[in-house]
Amino acid sequence: MEHARLTVTLRPTTGTLARLASTLNNHRVLDLAFSAAAPAPARAVVRVPRPEAVRVQQKLRRMVDVLDVALEPAGPAEDAVEVARAEGGVSPVGGRGR
Repeated sequence: MEHARLTVTLRPTTGTLARLASTLNNHRVLDLAFSAAAPAPARAVVRVPRPEAVRVQQKLRRMVDVLDVALEPAGPAEDAVEVARAEGGVSPVGGRGR
């Protein structure tokens, strides 16, 4: 499955992660990573199917806490991991499957 990665820079406020999850609720999110370390801005990396990427980017840009949203296509290495996961070779946390 072709997918895209969105890197979101956010102001870390109370409820930022909840608002992010709510915004992404109606989309197929393949992966979501969130990190926040004061005083730096929070950062989220969201992986979605490529056909939904522009729409998700537009929705994220409308969030109050969002400072920037960068859209980049996933690289071939990430596509290989996704294929391995689909075939049962790699677990979602990066280990080997059964």
